[in-house]
Amino acid sequence: MKSFAALALLAVVLSCRLDTFFRGSGSGAPPVAGPPAALRFTDQPQTTHARKTLPPVRVAVRDDQGNVVAGFGGVVALTIDSDTGGVSLGDTTTVAAANGIATFRHLRIDKAGAGYRLVASAPGTALAPVKSQAFAILPPLTGNITVTTTTAGSNLPSGYTVTVDDSISQPIGINAVVTFVGLAAGSHVVTLAGVTCACVMDGANPDTGSVLGGESAQASFDIPCAAPPPPPPPPPATGSLTVTTATTGSNLPAGYTVTLENGQSGTIGANDSVTATGIAVGDHTVTLGGVPANCTVASPNPQAVTVTVGATAQASFMISCSATGP
Repeated sequence: MKSFAALALLAVVLSCRLDTFFRGSGSGAPPVAGPPAALRFTDQPQTTHARKTLPPVRVAVRDDQGNVVAGFGGVVALTIDSDTGGVSLGDTTTVAAANGIATFRHLRIDKAGAGYRLVASAPGTALAPVKSQAFAILPPLTGNITVTTTTAGSNLPSGYTVTVDDSISQPIGINAVVTFVGLAAGSHVVTLAGVTCACVMDGANPDTGSVLGGESAQASFDIPCAAPPPPPPPPPATGSLTVTTATTGSNLPAGYTVTLENGQSGTIGANDSVTATGIAVGDHTVTLGGVPANCTVASPNPQAVTVTVGATAQASFMISCSATGP
């Protein structure tokens, strides 16, 4: 009877052990994590080219048994180990953990070098900072920019100057292609100079080219040109005319009128001299008018004069007047 009881008890114990064996660690509820005890890199930083975004880096908060503390939602921060000098990681270096894991997707280092390490910390907690494994940043990827000019029309210039980022310049013909090689990947500003006033730029200047590693970006400039308009005709050639009156006798008038054959006219005193400017070059007829009946013009009236460029022609009138009435 005692043997039977002992066998029954052994069977129960074996059943429990076998159940535990076959159940294994993959079934049943996951272990319950304890309080946060340490930071660990679950996805280490990888070797990347400078100025390129690193593959995502992940930092987990674990308990003292190595379990991820899924309830931790605090902030995790990354910095570059001070041993590598003053290098920036980019603009997103602090992330709130989700289910105990902080994921950094926008890390970037612009300076090539070896032996970089990241340092993870959890500000406001007692968790000790932890360093990542060492990784390298390779020289930045480079590419090219090919610049094309197309100039048409007349009065063409002899050529232009093309500049990238206000630092690298090359001469370029009016219908030509030049290439800037070894440019860092990213956006670059391309400027064309030397466009004459007879030409206009058909499009943006400066232009922008986006360089991808190992590839060539394009920047094209279309420049139509035209002959300048003819100069305005020169002003008509002119000279001046001086008219002089000399009146003698009595009962003199206050003055007279002087008229050219083209209708230009003005007044002049009985004994006076007036000069008119801007008179067209050539032959003209000057008439003295307004002479009263008691006066006689002794000189020819009208008079013929010839005006030459920049010179002053002369017309003189001699008038004599007599008393009127008893």
